[in-house]
Amino acid sequence: NQYCYICHDGSKCLFCCDFCPRVVCQRCLGLEEVKPELYASDVKFRCPGCHELGERAVKCKLLPYYAFMRNVDGEFIRVLDAPTTLAGICERASKAQVCAELILILHLVCVGMEVCGSLPKLLHTTLEEYHTADSLTYEEVIFDFGTEKKLHHWTKTVGQLHARLEGWNFGCKIIFVTVHSVVTRGDLFAGKDKDGDVAMTVGDFTDYIFTPPLNEVVYGSTLFMLTCGHVVRFEESFTAMKKSIMRLWPEYTILFTAPEFIVAATKLFAVAYSIQVLIHGHSFLDVFHDLLNVSLDLRMHTDMLVFYISGLLAPKAPFGLRTPALDVAQPPSIVGYQYSWYHSHRRPWGKALPMGCSRCGAVRPWSQSKRHLNGTHPKARVTTCSGCNLEVYSEPLPMEYEILQDSKIFGWIRYTIWPREVL
Repeated sequence: NQYCYICHDGSKCLFCCDFCPRVVCQRCLGLEEVKPELYASDVKFRCPGCHELGERAVKCKLLPYYAFMRNVDGEFIRVLDAPTTLAGICERASKAQVCAELILILHLVCVGMEVCGSLPKLLHTTLEEYHTADSLTYEEVIFDFGTEKKLHHWTKTVGQLHARLEGWNFGCKIIFVTVHSVVTRGDLFAGKDKDGDVAMTVGDFTDYIFTPPLNEVVYGSTLFMLTCGHVVRFEESFTAMKKSIMRLWPEYTILFTAPEFIVAATKLFAVAYSIQVLIHGHSFLDVFHDLLNVSLDLRMHTDMLVFYISGLLAPKAPFGLRTPALDVAQPPSIVGYQYSWYHSHRRPWGKALPMGCSRCGAVRPWSQSKRHLNGTHPKARVTTCSGCNLEVYSEPLPMEYEILQDSKIFGWIRYTIWPREVL
């Protein structure tokens, strides 16, 4: 890291923790002066966060914080006589960092689509304050492989893009694909020919857009598919998408279910993601529920699908000189979740109720849902129109699920749509 994780700034001296990537500044440590012995090569510095986590791990009583220790015959000896009295005020979680990893934001846009005010640009703007031009790379590429000639040109474009990226050892790669999908079957648009728009199956689309060597960039990345929910609505296209994930091996893949997906509804999520994951260094899946809770425009608009491949080892740059390296002790595995927002009289079991009653025409007439005692499912709910007593029934999806909040009125449901599977 390059910034003190306590104040997000720094001072004359920064001390690098020997047990995690974090750094802490002299001012936050309360050191009026830095004694020469603290610079010795055999002195180990433990940041306050690692001190806290160590206490919790052994479940011991609270101990004074000795930041600087020296290993003498296998035993850690204090370098300073007095404990380190912290002067800084930590406004973030004890696990938070100020990450300084090299970041790549790659935006692949179908020809003809609007990019002004796009989600990737918002992400880039949020991160600029914490990075330099050398540590934050933004690439936006328009794709069009609707004909054989255009496909050949796209292959050359991919080669040029790869040449620009291969010398960088990116710690984090975020890829966005902005593309329309076909309403009737979930195919994705690849570009244009002389007759207009050209669509192809999801499998062919991912083969072409991530044609080698661009497929190497996808490995271990976070992939956002910014397209309407027809891809996941139709079984054939959804199956093809899952096969593509298993072939390309991004660490995370994000999809949306809204049939008329509005990217602007995800902007609060993107800003929270950039801060919590890319800056503070939290695991994406660990804080996913927290990110959803601040995404107020998202919850009524769409469900979110997350596929996570664990056990991947980050390969080193340049891309062209490595092959995916696996942890033999823990082989890669994949799991998939669908996050759906529920509301007792707006979205019982995550299924949106119509704004108007189909019988009496009243606007938002629905009462708080109740358990349906005569339903076919033990968790079925019934919602009643306050104007005409029309009843609407709902039940959970037929798969394993977990309600992530205890509120009876609203919260998030996490469905397991792909049980963990070893690859």
